[in-house]
Amino acid sequence: MSVKIKDVAKEANVSVATVSRVLNNIPLVNDETKKRVQEAIEKTGYKPNAIARSLKMQKTNTFGIMIPDISRPYYTQVIRGVEDVCNIYNYNIILCNTDSEPTKEEKYFDVFLEKQVDGILYIGKGLSQALINKIESNKTPIVLGAVNDAMGRYHSVAINNELAAYDITNHLIENGHREIAFFTDEDEKSYVGQERKKGFLKALKKHGLKENPIFELKGKYSIRGGYDLMGELLTNTKLPTAVVALNDEMAIGAIRKLEDSGKKVPEDMSVVGFNNFQLSEWLKPGITTVAQPMYDIGAICARIMIKMLNNSKIDEKAVIVPHELIIRDSVKKL
Repeated sequence: MSVKIKDVAKEANVSVATVSRVLNNIPLVNDETKKRVQEAIEKTGYKPNAIARSLKMQKTNTFGIMIPDISRPYYTQVIRGVEDVCNIYNYNIILCNTDSEPTKEEKYFDVFLEKQVDGILYIGKGLSQALINKIESNKTPIVLGAVNDAMGRYHSVAINNELAAYDITNHLIENGHREIAFFTDEDEKSYVGQERKKGFLKALKKHGLKENPIFELKGKYSIRGGYDLMGELLTNTKLPTAVVALNDEMAIGAIRKLEDSGKKVPEDMSVVGFNNFQLSEWLKPGITTVAQPMYDIGAICARIMIKMLNNSKIDEKAVIVPHELIIRDSVKKL
């Protein structure tokens, strides 16, 4: 038989209302009585009814989190940062994998509303207009992670994707590369893809180089995606000396296809990536890449959301965290 709140009140020799005040941290109970109630809770093994409590408090202490794919290392680190902060402040999380599909994002948004989450953390490539409409109509607190809101409507935490892409492309150019391919997202509406493309083109322009359309290929953000794109690139009679891939998994796939085709990296073609995937350091050659503070992005997102829910002051609408160029062995100096 489950222990009820009245059993705790009887054990502590107080009213049910007093037990409720202690459970909800309402500062109307003296220390001696509070201690007696807490001892009674421990002795009886009472567990508060979370649903009833949330209905009364109009708060569930739960965040909904949308991510494209938990199996990808980038997102596991972001989620770890979120979870560690939530544990400190006694928040729970509900996690949904969206595969970056707008219909799934809209579906899970509705699920979060049904579960009455206090706020939503959106970790992804960019908000669709349909999802923005839902956010606006429901006035749901939201924080974006790893992506910015171009209109400045929502709080966000991300690196400067344009500058990061500029830096890694500039590194290739400074090493003598003039013909550079760009492996990007098949989703043309991807905010991250668009920003990194801007940085890539900015670096080319700085050095007086022109974009070559046959070297810009769109595919999936995966090892298979990079493998397939490199296969497509190799069908050209003219080849670039280097490739910028929008993440390390694409870079790994591209390198594998080059090897399967009898070519070597970086001797025959240099390849760089993004995100500093753990394997990138241990592969041979190690992949030159851009490191993002993935854990920090998640942790800062969670802290911002908690501040929003507590009406605390938040200094910046868009928090830009630093990126780092990690130079390894996948780039040849020409």
